[in-house]
Amino acid sequence: MKEATDNLATTGEPSRVKLFYYAEMDDNGIVYLTCDKGHNTAAVHLSRKHQFLFQSGCHALLDHYTNEAVSMFSAALERAYEFFLRVAYRRLGLPSTLFDTSWKHVKAQSQRQFGAFVFLFAVIADEPFELPKEIPKLRNDVIHQGYIASFDEVLKYAENIFTLIRRIMQVLRDKCPTEMWAEINEANEVRKMEVPSGMEWTGLAETEFDLTVDLTFQTWLSELRKLHEGQSP
Repeated sequence: MKEATDNLATTGEPSRVKLFYYAEMDDNGIVYLTCDKGHNTAAVHLSRKHQFLFQSGCHALLDHYTNEAVSMFSAALERAYEFFLRVAYRRLGLPSTLFDTSWKHVKAQSQRQFGAFVFLFAVIADEPFELPKEIPKLRNDVIHQGYIASFDEVLKYAENIFTLIRRIMQVLRDKCPTEMWAEINEANEVRKMEVPSGMEWTGLAETEFDLTVDLTFQTWLSELRKLHEGQSP
């Protein structure tokens, strides 16, 4: 979304008009826009990948693409596992190059990623990670069995994943905030470098997993629905 300011001939007062542009986001979390005046700009997501995957799942759900939403929510949770592991490596004093080398062996194997996460979560949080059995069941039914999930099933699935990811982020905030922000800032700097030299850019951040905001899933989804339907928040 871009805000434009025009002078009103009748009053001489500026007015602010919100213009909505539809564009695709690339794998780096960057959206490239060309306004009606021909100006090129980039909108850079300063959120983690699990955040905009989760948001993408919500958009799919609001359009009643339930199975597509399950896929996005599942991917969001898996990327939250990866983010936790990266921060945990920092906390343990291990170099990111070691993580990247190790990650290559499990990059395409979600169960092994989850196994690595479960053990490091216990190390960092000093408590076990509890995954509700409904989470892998619906994912596997949809992805492997072709089960067509209902809207209400996926809505509950989304809320459960929302709660899980917020729990993961809470542990990172409480146990290793310095390492968490170091990982976030480094990833953001890498992302900004993908924007072509000389092009203006603006940052975008989401609040759904910001633990300084007391936000329920239903409240956040209600706000997202307004944007989804083209309303001003």
